[in-house]
Amino acid sequence: MAAITPRLEAYLKVRGSIAERMNEVLEVIGKIQPCTYEDIADELKTRTNLVTNRMSELEKVGLIRVTDRVKQKGNTRSLFSVCTEEEAKQLQEEFLIRYKSEKEDLETAFQKVQENPAAKDIIKRCVTYCKYKLRLLTKYAI
Repeated sequence: MAAITPRLEAYLKVRGSIAERMNEVLEVIGKIQPCTYEDIADELKTRTNLVTNRMSELEKVGLIRVTDRVKQKGNTRSLFSVCTEEEAKQLQEEFLIRYKSEKEDLETAFQKVQENPAAKDIIKRCVTYCKYKLRLLTKYAI
């Protein structure tokens, strides 16, 4: 049986609360880390585009992070690893502050562009996206 590492401990703590596909992706990253989007898609026997959104969500909530970048097939690829519980907590605190600040800045900008419907629509979508990131962060907080 594998030893319980800090990264495995952090994964085990959130495993039951995350969506199935996110859980699969997180499990694979923990198993083969550091790894690229392509490595994860290969491991799951699926297309890369089916794992990139889950990985983006995992990264936005501080459960995984980019640990390095490598040249692969003529492109620079990010290598991802599962965060330890302490890393995840620190990232989540930083993200919470950043996302709240982004949302407040956007809401202020929204008030300033009352006469421009196109700008209002763009800002409204950005605010909605910030709220989404905040909900994700709250849902998957360690």
